[in-house]
Amino acid sequence: MRNVLVDTGLWLAMFDPRDPHHAETPPKAARLSALRVLVPWPTVYETLRTRLVRNVPALGGFEHFLKAPRITYLDDSPFRQAAMELALESSLKGRRPLSMVDCLIRLLLDDANTRIDYLATFNVRDFGDVCRNNGVEIL
Repeated sequence: MRNVLVDTGLWLAMFDPRDPHHAETPPKAARLSALRVLVPWPTVYETLRTRLVRNVPALGGFEHFLKAPRITYLDDSPFRQAAMELALESSLKGRRPLSMVDCLIRLLLDDANTRIDYLATFNVRDFGDVCRNNGVEIL
């Protein structure tokens, strides 16, 4: 089974009808259903800190999705320090500002030991280069 890594923005758009990208999610969600979904814990933290926790139907859908058998939770601990340093460096050195979660996703995409075939995101700008370099298709 092929692996997909999902960015926080897609979780929010899939389950919250008020999200501006919600109408764009059905084809992405259909693709996810045929793949093993790799979930780094920080994307769950980021999703559950938002307005989603106040939206009971949306939260219920997210919970149901997270408990599916094709979900694999990734241990992000080997990448935490590097993700923090990359987030600080990218923001302070005048390049583009990146959140620590986005930096973690970039590091996972770059890691030869983490097999990722697809990245599901709306944020192509922050991930296009690393996906191209590693042969990862953006959904």
